[in-house]
Amino acid sequence: MQLNQQTDFAFRVLMYLAKQAERNSPNAAQEEVAPVAVLPTIREIADYFDISYNHLMKVVNTLVTRGYVKARRGKGGGLALARPEEAISLGAVARDMEGHWELVECFGAASDCRITSSCRLAPILGEALEAFWAVLDHYTLADIVHLTSGETPLTFHRQPPQHRR
Repeated sequence: MQLNQQTDFAFRVLMYLAKQAERNSPNAAQEEVAPVAVLPTIREIADYFDISYNHLMKVVNTLVTRGYVKARRGKGGGLALARPEEAISLGAVARDMEGHWELVECFGAASDCRITSSCRLAPILGEALEAFWAVLDHYTLADIVHLTSGETPLTFHRQPPQHRR
């Protein structure tokens, strides 16, 4: 089983936005007045991960359409999570990004496999697929952004790469 590249990019965008939101929010050690939040842009995220801007734009559009991300246009615009991290299921994101999942031909509507009626492999693969989704459904964005060791999968201590031309 393999997730497509759009799903990989969707997870990266969500992690980036979660960590950026954390950086923009005040904590007890900072002043009571938070600095003006700077919303990340698609260009910034594409540069950070060194991935195609055009491809990422499509991914972000899907995330916005599905209600995971909010997008604001214009000066001061950018991207932000539309839901709390704990409310974003990894399984739901993967399903929304993948569209359909057919491990073998007989899982599809247009199957013309000759052994479909007596096949014993399809139910086993179906069970494996259900287990795969169950594991992803068990975790949220918060689980992958906030590691138990206090580390983070993303480091913002360096400047994002310069914009591509």
